[in-house]
Amino acid sequence: MFKSETATKIASNTIYQIIGKVVSMSITMLAVMIITRTYGKEGYGAFSLMQTFPALFFVIVDFGINAIAARELSKDWSKANKYLGNIVLIRLLFSFLLVLLISISLSFFPYSADLKLGIRLSLLLLCTQSLFTTANIFFQVKLKYSYSTISYTLGYFVILALVLILSYFKVDIKWVNFSYVIGGIVTFLMCLKFIKKLGLELSFSVDKDLWKYLILSSLPLGIMFCFSQISFKQDSLMISVMKLPTSYGLNNTESVAIYALAYKVFEVLLVIPTFFMNSAYPVLVRHMMEGKEKLKHTFSNVILFLFCSGALIGLLGVVASPIAIRIIGGEGFNQSVLALRILSSGLVVFYLTQPISWLIVTLGYQSRLPFIYFLSAIFNVVANILFIPKYSFYASAVITILTEIVILILLVFTAKKSWKDKYVKS
Repeated sequence: MFKSETATKIASNTIYQIIGKVVSMSITMLAVMIITRTYGKEGYGAFSLMQTFPALFFVIVDFGINAIAARELSKDWSKANKYLGNIVLIRLLFSFLLVLLISISLSFFPYSADLKLGIRLSLLLLCTQSLFTTANIFFQVKLKYSYSTISYTLGYFVILALVLILSYFKVDIKWVNFSYVIGGIVTFLMCLKFIKKLGLELSFSVDKDLWKYLILSSLPLGIMFCFSQISFKQDSLMISVMKLPTSYGLNNTESVAIYALAYKVFEVLLVIPTFFMNSAYPVLVRHMMEGKEKLKHTFSNVILFLFCSGALIGLLGVVASPIAIRIIGGEGFNQSVLALRILSSGLVVFYLTQPISWLIVTLGYQSRLPFIYFLSAIFNVVANILFIPKYSFYASAVITILTEIVILILLVFTAKKSWKDKYVKS
């Protein structure tokens, strides 16, 4: 098992993240309950699309820089001030370029003018999310996720207040969705206060060599994240524009709403491996520097914990799906139950892919990851094109699980090869 001090740090920081996520997702679920009952399937479908577009591009703004920066700062914290200002500038530049490009591309989508405006407003989430993600680099390295949790929680209480007020007066759904942008701004402002507690100051001085290093080093991860997002976020967009079976009695926007509700609950179930690996990753890096046996021991415990957690929570998701959907969406979302059960049945696979991929990054072979996610993205898109017209969102749910199984198999082979190259051939 982990040494007590290491285990305590990982556990406490994982718990802090889970507390923050429980609060944020509770507020999100409450917001969904309010929106589904106030605006119906059509309104919630539009809200989901407004959320989906920026979510699809969050990782492009990240582009793997967090992983590289966390790895380097875990080795040498003295670079922290220089990293902070430069990464903020990189993120803001990427964000504004993406907002511009996506806004232009929306002209080619068959959406109403009002929905397009709502999506364009929602794209500002790319800026707020990129700033929050940048702050998390420093909280992660110092294992101070309590700071992140407090900031995140405050932002979400602002969101809840705005959603309650705007929904009560039945303000157009695009402004309800814009509450998330305002909450994101509040979150980052709070993060800045905590960054100062770490002894850092946000100052802007462009270091071209650092930009080059961060971008080139993170390029494989950035490409991997892009393909990963294509695999797991594009299905809602495809459902929104493709011809669907008439037997389900739903139009495109309503179908997006049914699938989005199931996926929203599924994303809640995915928080544990994400947060656990956020805490464990700096430890893996340090233990790798201390020797392969220590890294192997730590990683084995990580895998065991996440496998057991994934199996248990997946079973819980399958059993509790009807109750969860009824509480969150109401009777009008009964078709979400089967979609959620399908997704929950493959949850353990997601719990295993995260630590294996981060092991590969720890070993320094992140350049091998893009090809894995490229293949999975192709599989996912082709399968959705073939089966969405026949089975709608149910096909997307099954394909999501099958895609992750493909990723797991490829990651296992890649991890074995990376370990061999790192320790056997060296």
